[in-house]
Amino acid sequence: MSEHTEHAPDQDRLLEHNYDGIQEYDNPLPFWWVFLFWGSIVFAAFYVVYFHMGPGLLTIEAYNKDMLAYYDKQAQQFLALGDITESTLYELTDNEAMMSGAKQLFQSRCAQCHGMNGEGNIGPNLTDDYWLHGGKLTDVYHTVSEGVPDKGMLSWKMQLRPAELLAVAAYAGTLRRTDPPNQKAPQGKLEPYEPPVPDEDGAGADGDDGGGPAHDTGAVAGAR
Repeated sequence: MSEHTEHAPDQDRLLEHNYDGIQEYDNPLPFWWVFLFWGSIVFAAFYVVYFHMGPGLLTIEAYNKDMLAYYDKQAQQFLALGDITESTLYELTDNEAMMSGAKQLFQSRCAQCHGMNGEGNIGPNLTDDYWLHGGKLTDVYHTVSEGVPDKGMLSWKMQLRPAELLAVAAYAGTLRRTDPPNQKAPQGKLEPYEPPVPDEDGAGADGDDGGGPAHDTGAVAGAR
């Protein structure tokens, strides 16, 4: 076989692209590499649809779910000791994991009536200092738990776990004074909130008047 015939197949794979005397050669990528490339694109599309648009939980969401289950056990212990106190709920507002889960809960269960940011819609505005059923966190907890049937507010105690009820009430308090846009006009009685005053043991006193902590972080809602 002549040298010209031996190298003819390679000559056929040379492309016309030529730059500075260097000619481009048609050398397809290995099949396994192409398979992985297209497979990663298909996987990425599935991942986005399932985890960002579907039922899949992102890492932080799965973490918050696990933490909420842990707090659920704590909540049951709180309830076993007696009534939920103002100090108990107020301390929860500083728990980032619990408030993050409560925010998601609020936006999925409460936003239709109270707005995504608590600004009010069918239900009252949760971000001002006016409350229809008491502005203390214990009042909000009672409202979320028992509902206000004559006002269309559902009782959530049979639909939410104990920790979720606590988280919702605490989160509702954090919405106060966040000043979101498109706020509904004030309704109810003006009740500026004062956080519980720590006693000698460092725990908060539970006899203070008010209706939601001065933290400006976020919240879950009942009719106010």
